[in-house]
Amino acid sequence: MKLILTHIRKPASVLVFVLLTSLGFTQQPSKDELLGKFEPASHPDFALVDQAHANRSGLFLRKETLASFIAMKLAADSANVKLVIISATRNHSYQKGIWEKKWKREKYAGWSDLNKAKDILTYSSMPGTSRHHWGTDLDMNSLEPGYFRTGDGKKTYDWLVSNAARFGFCQTYTNKSKGRTGYSEEAWHWSYFPLSQGYLEAYNQLINYQDIEGFSGSAQAEPLRVIESYVNGIECDSK
Repeated sequence: MKLILTHIRKPASVLVFVLLTSLGFTQQPSKDELLGKFEPASHPDFALVDQAHANRSGLFLRKETLASFIAMKLAADSANVKLVIISATRNHSYQKGIWEKKWKREKYAGWSDLNKAKDILTYSSMPGTSRHHWGTDLDMNSLEPGYFRTGDGKKTYDWLVSNAARFGFCQTYTNKSKGRTGYSEEAWHWSYFPLSQGYLEAYNQLINYQDIEGFSGSAQAEPLRVIESYVNGIECDSK
């Protein structure tokens, strides 16, 4: 599934609603949902991930995302491939905690804010810009790139490349050989495309740089073109 919208003259809110409805959404996401400014535990569209599918308790995903992951995990189990969710929905507050902790690293002493933010963006999103806000994206098994290059990790990755699309999942952050911008390759990060495509379209219509605020280095979002280069720096299409 790949939607291409051209030569449509509608207000942004109408265009987004039409797109989301075509993808199975019943209502347009709010800006707070897109920015992660909500609590997944109290949101009716989110479900708690059973610890049988995760490495710890307290993780949440959108219900459709979780159902599709469970179906994919069952198929992987039958192929003797282990899939474990290690990170799921992260709201704005959670992402801010990750960002601020990295911002204070001793290695950044003397760095300009621009270079500091750019370095953190190698793998970590600014609060308000993470796909993990949406409940559509998850990290699996390991956050170490080397894990997926040998042994069980490579077996897992090869299985995902061959099979994940059957369940609606795609790897958003592939290598950059085709000119993809933004984050470095993340073999662990997979997105439930039937939902996340609509959320990305909504994000591009409704969110601007004034909405990306409230954390150290937020002023660097626009100079680094975070929306264009990072939020949209994906290579993800249905097969």
